[in-house]
Amino acid sequence: MSQEHLLAAAAVKLPNDRELAPILAIFKAISDPTRMKIVLLIAKQPFSVNEIANRLAISQSAVSHQLQTLRQLALVEGVRQGKEIHYRLTDQHIVEIYELTKHHVTEH
Repeated sequence: MSQEHLLAAAAVKLPNDRELAPILAIFKAISDPTRMKIVLLIAKQPFSVNEIANRLAISQSAVSHQLQTLRQLALVEGVRQGKEIHYRLTDQHIVEIYELTKHHVTEH
């Protein structure tokens, strides 16, 4: 196969910008250190905004703002527990991406 044919075949398999947009939005969201720390904190168990703020030593309003971004991307969800809402991951995929990336970084 010629070089042009190989490039044409590869281009056919590439996602378009519309397909990439929601994926890149997630990468953009988790590129923020505070959001990534929140994701890792709530990966094993749900926490309230107050608990997250205390553990990360940031304001409750900052946590709420970051959680809003993560909720919009369907990465976290709130679950009412009494008078509080506790936040948890919707699934473990984002942690798997983190772990794979961490493995990549540490092996090079």
